[in-house]
Amino acid sequence: MTGRDGLLEALRAADAADADAVAALQRASFDDQWSMEAVTGLLSGPANLSLVAEAQGRLVGFLIGQCVVDTAEVLAVAVDPGARRAGWGGALLTGFERVARASGAERVILDVAADNAAALALYAGRGYQTVARRDRYYAIGRAHPVDALVMAKNLPI
Repeated sequence: MTGRDGLLEALRAADAADADAVAALQRASFDDQWSMEAVTGLLSGPANLSLVAEAQGRLVGFLIGQCVVDTAEVLAVAVDPGARRAGWGGALLTGFERVARASGAERVILDVAADNAAALALYAGRGYQTVARRDRYYAIGRAHPVDALVMAKNLPI
């Protein structure tokens, strides 16, 4: 698989059967770790638009997202450390935007830690703009709480 289209072809809709693998990668990627019940609930909920990326028979990334009425929300994106910097994060985001638009979303919103330079670069490079700040939002598992930036992007019609 080469190029962005090849990565997009490796994406598929996530569902409750992916909960174990998604939860394991979520726990390895974030300080604020979600329970298996929370992951299963998100992946089986009526607003679920989550995606997983697979390469060589294993999960290399996920995007947990949902859509309510005309707004889609990215709740979490993670890529396995061994697969980072290969375009998976961008592919997951592009795939999510396409699925969200097809589901009626007119915009996507997300929260990102203000100190997460890699994620900020990814989102800004794809047209997301900061629209708000949540003071000290990320506190669990951190010595010092970090603000969240709320970013948004209008989806093309």
